[in-house]
Formats: sequence, structure tokens, C-alpha cells
Amino acid sequence: MVSFNALAVIALGSITSAATITTTNYATYPSVAHTASINGFADRIYADLPSCAQPCVKEDTGITPCPYWDTGCLCVMQNWDDRVANCVASACSGAQVATVTSLVTSLCSSAGVPSPYWFVGTAASNSLVTAAAAA
Repeated sequence: MVSFNALAVIALGSITSAATITTTNYATYPSVAHTASINGFADRIYADLPSCAQPCVKEDTGITPCPYWDTGCLCVMQNWDDRVANCVASACSGAQVATVTSLVTSLCSSAGVPSPYWFVGTAASNSLVTAAAAA
């Protein structure tokens, strides 16, 4: 029979291991500094974005569980990504949309996010396609 104290030690060991993994991941990933001036998503690509999209990447990250500097986390937060994508689709058109999509996909890929790299929902994705087709 396992005692309560033994279970407490096993549980504490599991919590400690989980905390170590989380801490270790943030020590090496993402490569964006914790002092990002805008957010981890925008800082590395902001200067290369078309001006129509620059306000879009400044969307408040507080709607996600992500630290504002965590690029990889922001790339997979569909609620936040959809807001950015819908903003881009309404503010930009044609080649501008293609440029934004390319920059964001490259950014998220380099942060270690698996394909499709930028997790945008179907409706937001369709809005981007429509905006990219507009001249």
C-alpha cells in the first residue's frame, strides 16, 4: 500500500518536472527578447510590413494566454491571429496581403511552429484570399 506522503512526493516531483520543462523552453524559445517593444510577433517583421498592415500586428495580445514576447505562442493563437488577419484583409489588398502572409509564415516557421505556421481560421483565411485577389 502506498502512503499519502509517498503520493505527495510523486506529485511534487511531477510538478517540479513540468515547471523545469516550461522554464527550459522559455530559456531558449522563442528568440525574441522578453523586452519586445511591440510584441514577439511584430518586432522582427514590423519594418518590412506594408504600412497598411503595421497597425494590425499591434493587436493587444492580452486576449491570449501568451506572454507578449512569445512569437511561437502568438502564431498558434487563432483568436489573436484571426484579428490580425481580418485587419490585414480589410486594410490591405493585392501584393500587400501576399507580403504580409509571407513575412508572418516565415516568422512563425523560424519560431519552430509546425505547418501551417500561422494558425488562422477559415473565415479569416478566406478574407485574406479575397483581399489578395483585389487589385
